[in-house]
Amino acid sequence: MSEERNTVEQHYTKLEERMTNVETRLAVAESNIQDIKEDISSIKSNTTWILRLLIGAFIMALIALVIKDPSIL
Repeated sequence: MSEERNTVEQHYTKLEERMTNVETRLAVAESNIQDIKEDISSIKSNTTWILRLLIGAFIMALIALVIKDPSIL
């Protein structure tokens, strides 16, 4: 009976260690996910500004073209 109890206790200890390992890995994964969300938000913001700059450049080119040659209209 004592041997069986030792086996159960060892199994329980291993399960506790595995659970601790899983919890640690989960915490790291959650931290990484948060970092990735922040990076995506930053990329999204930069993309918005790049799009605004491109649209502004296109509009300025059209205005310059109209000023240079008003007969286009």
